[in-house]
Amino acid sequence: MKTLYFTATGNSLAVAKKIGGETISIAQAIRNNQYEFEDNVIGLVFPTYCCYPPKIIRDFIERAKLKADYLFAVATYGNAMGKGGDGSEMLAFDKITKAAGYHFNYLNAILMVDNFIDNFDINKEVEKISSKKIDESLAAVIGDINQRKDYVKDPGTFGKIITRMCKGLVKSQDTGLSAQKFIISDACNGCGTCAKVCPYKNITMKDGGPQFGTNCLSCYGCIHNCPQTAIHKKGEKSGKRWRNHNVSLKEIIDANNQC
Repeated sequence: MKTLYFTATGNSLAVAKKIGGETISIAQAIRNNQYEFEDNVIGLVFPTYCCYPPKIIRDFIERAKLKADYLFAVATYGNAMGKGGDGSEMLAFDKITKAAGYHFNYLNAILMVDNFIDNFDINKEVEKISSKKIDESLAAVIGDINQRKDYVKDPGTFGKIITRMCKGLVKSQDTGLSAQKFIISDACNGCGTCAKVCPYKNITMKDGGPQFGTNCLSCYGCIHNCPQTAIHKKGEKSGKRWRNHNVSLKEIIDANNQC
């Protein structure tokens, strides 16, 4: 089994590691121009951005050549607004993959900590961890995959409505300009961690600090993984940062480093 993943703050990598198999970073696969994968089982694990799969996942699927008897995908998300999830990310993924000539047998999502600081206070999100029943949900998903279950998550009517409402945000993110609203505080010591965790090579170090380009994925990996908490976003709801406790900074760097 091969489990391909994209992660910025560790949630999806933590899930991918638990699912098992050979874990492969999608960001590094793209960097190495590796799009062909073959195994008896192939899965993708990725976060949800505004009720949709991130642009890096959408672009990867359009070029990927996956050959397997069983295909699955698991999305991580942080805010339960509709039946079974926060939106139609898996229905959107299903549409994308079918357009690319694939039929994914299993599409599900796991509720985790929401790190979208535009709308959520990380302190409050951490307080909700026990109520989100992450381990139980993950165990159920792993059981389904091991049994080769066929399933597509139903977002419910409200989930579909929320997804339609988020289309504008997705288009805004896809412009790549999100980082233009980032602010660097005096706490920055020029360590370069932000550049190393950026999956799109959108950050360069200049004059002892980060310079942001116009190809931002809006993953917020640079914000949440900064050792000095020196990167902020205008209007952020939280000064606290999040990286999944089961994932190290080195793992994020190894997964995303494009330098």
